[in-house]
Amino acid sequence: MEQVKVAGTVILNQEDGHKKFLVRKENDQVEFVMTKVDNEYTSLACILNEFRDEVHLDTGNMELVELTSVYFGELKMPLFVFSLDEEKDSLDVEDSIFSWEDPKTLREILENFEISGVPYLS
Repeated sequence: MEQVKVAGTVILNQEDGHKKFLVRKENDQVEFVMTKVDNEYTSLACILNEFRDEVHLDTGNMELVELTSVYFGELKMPLFVFSLDEEKDSLDVEDSIFSWEDPKTLREILENFEISGVPYLS
């Protein structure tokens, strides 16, 4: 049995009014930030830990704005979408596999998933 995963992204509300989305880039592939669900934590705690420990974001300043389920092939996983104001975090994505991308890139990622309940990303 495949281990349960959880996915997430962060909407960055830039000071100039534009929005960017946190993604993971690896081997010319762009995807949501994903991690395995640890039996000791909820799926929400696991994705927040990933944002804090691997991306180095201040999760205390993030707001949960959407939760939906996505299917990647036969694999179903929760997708958490958070919001973060640019002025509330240093936003230094230290690891080159994480980056802030335009909404166009997010739309490309969404094409690879079947979404259960369409997220409303204002």
